[in-house]
Amino acid sequence: MIAIGFNVLLAAWLSSQSAPVDNLDFASGSLKGWEGEGFALQKRPTGFVASSENKGLADEEALLHRAFVVPENTGYIHFKACVRGTRGEPNASTLDVVLFAHGKRIIPKQVKTNDSWQAVTSVLPQKNGELKEYVWPVTQYAGQTLRIVLVDDDNRPDHYLVCTGFEILSVEQHERREFSEFMVNLTAALPPVLRYDSRHFTALSDADEGFCEMRLQDCELMYSLFYDHFRRKGFALRQPTTKLMVAIFDTQAGFEAYLGQNVPAGLTGMYHSKSNRFVMYDFGQNRNYVWAKREAEQRGRQIGFQLDRQRYMGTLERRARDVRADANIGTIMHEVAHQLSFNSGLLNREGDVPLWATEGLACYCEATRDGVWQGIGEPDPERLPLLASAMRAQTKLMPVQALVKSERWLKISDPKEIYLRYAQSWALFSMLMEERPRDVRRYFELIYPRQTSERRVADFEQAFGTSWTKHDGKLEEYVRRIVQQYANPRR
Repeated sequence: MIAIGFNVLLAAWLSSQSAPVDNLDFASGSLKGWEGEGFALQKRPTGFVASSENKGLADEEALLHRAFVVPENTGYIHFKACVRGTRGEPNASTLDVVLFAHGKRIIPKQVKTNDSWQAVTSVLPQKNGELKEYVWPVTQYAGQTLRIVLVDDDNRPDHYLVCTGFEILSVEQHERREFSEFMVNLTAALPPVLRYDSRHFTALSDADEGFCEMRLQDCELMYSLFYDHFRRKGFALRQPTTKLMVAIFDTQAGFEAYLGQNVPAGLTGMYHSKSNRFVMYDFGQNRNYVWAKREAEQRGRQIGFQLDRQRYMGTLERRARDVRADANIGTIMHEVAHQLSFNSGLLNREGDVPLWATEGLACYCEATRDGVWQGIGEPDPERLPLLASAMRAQTKLMPVQALVKSERWLKISDPKEIYLRYAQSWALFSMLMEERPRDVRRYFELIYPRQTSERRVADFEQAFGTSWTKHDGKLEEYVRRIVQQYANPRR
């Protein structure tokens, strides 16, 4: 694994491109390869920009365009632009940057907001004199001829268009750029950030190097065994087209800064589906963990006999070390399972995926005990006690149909009830993977294209049968069996 200082990391990522198209970026300082009139290049500290500020007479149109063939492996075309004017709002439809495909079909562009990319119909007016960032997603146009057009048909002489050159980026380069720029801004008040690379993952982290390398080793272990396990069960998985991205923070404060909010003590990591990143922090810096360990150490120091005090402190240290390792490893295996399930074709990140399925699968992969990962599909010492307590209290499990149909249970005010539903989702997924893996494959195929939740009950019935009473009985029987078989999983 390679650690790279962040001062060279950003420069390396931002300068890397796919196969260049000559002078698409105005790097020559001329408009070589471009056609049209009314635009001229202006030198800026960051490079050349094309401007229609001095287009000529008010009734003249400024037009700059060129055709090019999209290189293979291109994901996005990136540029910066803005509309400038001093009197009223400009007529945006006549001041724009447009990308045309065959048949003069317009390819939609997106503008970068504070935390996301949003569709936009035209270049936006300037704000604080800044150029806004835009991209065209063009993955499906590789090998095709497209045409970029800059147009200024606004007849007001003090309204004009400013646009940088155009960068061709692969999907991975675009995602890495987004990740790196986000982390640069985020970590301004945090310790220095380094980049760590393994075979299938790229991590940005302000944590200790040894900790980061261990965490990436855990990621790679899950990657290898995830593919092996599910392929042996008959699932058809594809390899991700890019390295998967991980943000690792040293403290809970860094994790909360990334999310932009305070988090419960039990949340030590998450897979952020919108950005496709896994984010975590070292549980050893969890505020509740640090406080509890400090309190226990203080009680230990009050033990009068030296031998008893040493035994107590030694046991405390071992137990604290196991708790920390369990939390860190379990978090990684759970969240990376999410990340892999949505990047291998198993589940659809853009679709409607029932929470019982996605969380049941992740819990199916997470089991740790005494600081050691137990493997995929193994009994889960974190979930079993919750199910055992429910059995002892004769608490009814949620009907399977209700679990499948919606995520209303996630809005329950009692955290223990929510954790129980996670445990039940794990039990249901584990039972089905043990007894009916072919039907689980069929179920995943049915739900993959879904965009709304209307078909959830019907999809489950089509894959596993229509008798919900039978489903409830089978799950309760399975839970009782595993609770009896693996009673007291933590000693």
